[in-house]
Amino acid sequence: MFEFFHTISAWLEMIMQSISDNFWLSLVFIFLVCVGEAVFIVGLLVPSLPILLLTGGLIAQGSLPFWPIFFAAVAGAIIGDAISYVVGWALKDRIRTVWPFKNHLALIEKGELFFARHGGKAIFIGRFITGVKAVIPGVAGMMGMSYRHFSVINVISAFVWAAAHILPGMLLTGWLKSIGLSLELVIIVGALVLTVLFVLLHFWKKILLAIAPYLGAFGRSLQARFGKTETGTGH
Repeated sequence: MFEFFHTISAWLEMIMQSISDNFWLSLVFIFLVCVGEAVFIVGLLVPSLPILLLTGGLIAQGSLPFWPIFFAAVAGAIIGDAISYVVGWALKDRIRTVWPFKNHLALIEKGELFFARHGGKAIFIGRFITGVKAVIPGVAGMMGMSYRHFSVINVISAFVWAAAHILPGMLLTGWLKSIGLSLELVIIVGALVLTVLFVLLHFWKKILLAIAPYLGAFGRSLQARFGKTETGTGH
């Protein structure tokens, strides 16, 4: 498994190092990656996480400037989600009969359940969930969410999403360099860190309730406060 990550990391690092030699090519590349990863279903094929983590690493090394790359990532994320929304809004239920969407009906249904449960928050949360992020904006359009409401959440979440993927790459590069390790480990360590953070942020109630029995009186107060909510909502 580590050898597989090593191969992928080395390949992506070679590509990113080559692209970083041309400022405008770097901007266009990052923009297109962030558009692609947000487009309905197509986003399943775009490896935005490792690319953006490596981009953060190159920024930390001084090979790329932070602000232009950051805004290119934000703009790409906004436009990609907007495209998905429009596709979902235009096709509605007909999307289930159109290629390539008809090949991913289970994922679309999962996105519909996620959106029904979380409402507008699904646009924000969904950006950070592999798989779901490729359908949530389109599902929002399918289910008739107003474009104004969608756009507000889309823009805010794009800034947070871009920062959450680029900044860890920058920080990890500095740390790894200080202990004599290579840039390629940014992908592996960064992916693990972001996964742990997502689990903690998204499932914090379940985690608290799981450890509550070991926390005495404080644990019982947590169970009294959150237990009914978990039972009633399922999250």
